Amino acid sequence: MPKYKLHDGSIYEGAVITMPDGRIKTGETLTADSQRCFPLEAGDEVVRARKSDGTLKADDKATPDTNEAWVAKKPAKKKASKKG
Repeated sequence: MPKYKLHDGSIYEGAVITMPDGRIKTGETLTADSQRCFPLEAGDEVVRARKSDGTLKADDKATPDTNEAWVAKKPAKKKASKKG
């Protein structure tokens, strides 16, 4: 099953529905609980989520389709070096 990222960066691995305008929503049918999600891009990196104090964040067992312990982020851009 493909992985998607939610607006907060957490990973979603469940059923999705594609709206006629191209938006992708979580769930098999559109409900009030459906959230917009985005497909992982080729450059996205999946890393462990961390709390503000730097410790690892745990997965919330109340949300079986969303894995809050992992987040998608874009790799850091490399700075151009000056040749001199």
